Amino acid sequence: MIPYSKIDQPEVISLLFPSQSNAASPCPENAEDVIFEADSRVILNCRYYFKDLEAPVLFLYPATDVSTDSFDTVATKYLKQGMNVFLASYRGCGKNSGTPSVGAMYADSEKLFQLAVDWLRDKGCTGHLFVMGQSLGSICAIDTVYKNGESIKGLIIESGICDTTAFLEAMGASLGHAGISEEEGFNNIEKIEKIKNPTLIFHGARDRLVAIAEAEKLQASSGARTKQFFVIPGAEHHTVGHTGGDLYVQAIKQFTDTVCGVNTWRQKRRTHKRNQQG
Repeated sequence: MIPYSKIDQPEVISLLFPSQSNAASPCPENAEDVIFEADSRVILNCRYYFKDLEAPVLFLYPATDVSTDSFDTVATKYLKQGMNVFLASYRGCGKNSGTPSVGAMYADSEKLFQLAVDWLRDKGCTGHLFVMGQSLGSICAIDTVYKNGESIKGLIIESGICDTTAFLEAMGASLGHAGISEEEGFNNIEKIEKIKNPTLIFHGARDRLVAIAEAEKLQASSGARTKQFFVIPGAEHHTVGHTGGDLYVQAIKQFTDTVCGVNTWRQKRRTHKRNQQG
């Protein structure tokens, strides 16, 4: 059986990958458009938002309705907090060529991540790498960290998906006859159980696509020894970052700083001692 064939049906694909505008827009200051070939027929247009070569890099698999252009304003908040952001994209979405599907999404994300890591290294970026996923992008983030955990400092999930069938049915797909098992679906629970990287999970209190209980299950299943879970009051599935505002971005910054050992009490103590000796 072709992987994800029970999911990759026209009715489901139209729900998972909504149409986006493919109109070109200028790249903002402190950003760079990066183009990769997923295969000989598919081009992926990504965008890199740059703060500093030594700053941590947030490799973001966005929700499928987020384009590079629509993310520009949000990116400035991360830059102000001292983080670089590499925004991934998906085939068939926005300016990208190809036809979207879950199977292609997994295959493309695996190749894109490796290409992006090499590109960042060639550019001279030395900051620690964090992988983040929003909504459907969470399946790529979890899969990426599951397969490449040794090169990734931490995992961040926003509106993460737990049970495949429950999510697809909440999206409006009729799957009663399909009999999709988790092994044939996203299988996020089994994967996150094996992930030891520090993990941060955000979820909206008013999420109607993924119940808080599902998010709690994802959190409880995480194999990370260091993990945090935040429920954002008033936030729905696609409004977690917007509703959380500056505090949301600050929480991500605090997480990356803590994982990287920045501004810890030990570091502050060493700095204080050096200042006294000086």
